[in-house]
Amino acid sequence: MNLAKEFAAAGPGCAVANGLLNCFETTKVKLQLHNHAKPVYDTPTTRGVMMQIAREEGIVRGLMTPGLSASLTRSMLYGSYRVGLYSTTKEWLSGDGKDNLSHRMLSGMFTGGLGSMISCPLDVVRTRMQADAGVVRNGKYVTGLKKGDAVRYRGMISAFLTIFKEEGLKKGLYRGASVTVLRASLLNGAQLASYDTLKRSLNWNEGPVLHFFCGFASGVIAQTAVMPVDTIKSQMMLGSGWKDVFATLRRNGPFYLYRGLAPACAGQGLIMVLQMPLIEEFRRLLGIKAI
Repeated sequence: MNLAKEFAAAGPGCAVANGLLNCFETTKVKLQLHNHAKPVYDTPTTRGVMMQIAREEGIVRGLMTPGLSASLTRSMLYGSYRVGLYSTTKEWLSGDGKDNLSHRMLSGMFTGGLGSMISCPLDVVRTRMQADAGVVRNGKYVTGLKKGDAVRYRGMISAFLTIFKEEGLKKGLYRGASVTVLRASLLNGAQLASYDTLKRSLNWNEGPVLHFFCGFASGVIAQTAVMPVDTIKSQMMLGSGWKDVFATLRRNGPFYLYRGLAPACAGQGLIMVLQMPLIEEFRRLLGIKAI
């Protein structure tokens, strides 16, 4: 029963936060996949891309809603596992209830990896929908990364069916799964371990101020740690293989792996500012102790 409450507190909290800040995820994906040899955005920076998208496609249509249905569904599923199983796993690892940093890190890595493994198809669909997003005229994109190309997906279900039909499970819906699961494990391990540890270190009263501060700090720490894997994951989900990744690295240098870091950190930090206080509040209302 307690585990069901943990899931009920985690899923909605994650979905609300990710949905409200979908604009940062959209911008990050666009920046990561922007081809400088064939530039689409005049100023390939966080501000430049966001302003051009807002101008050409509108704030809501261009930044807030691309891949939103897949993002919300994924957040409910992934969030339930990544946060909902964390406390139980940590208690099991520590045995005597006296957990340390390694217990927290390993617990976060396990629950994040498990949640990602289950929700990977939704991650692929979300990334492709965000990458493809643009204004459509006569069945073709006239803005965005896919400018001039025909529309591939009409929505989340259409994307699922098209990817499965044309590419299958392993090379389609689970494309780049190894990198996706690795990314989720590292991100979740770093985020929950730093959040949990910061709360104890600060020794502030349990409440919104503590949750806000530790949420933002843990989001920035986690995203910075996982950014290289995040960039590779986005590229592989669009159809690239390891050869393509290494070729891009040789062409652009190692700093390519940190392209889109600013919107990624801003997005992850703000997501956690919303997500962790919401989860903590849901836990309180359901009678579960704080993380």
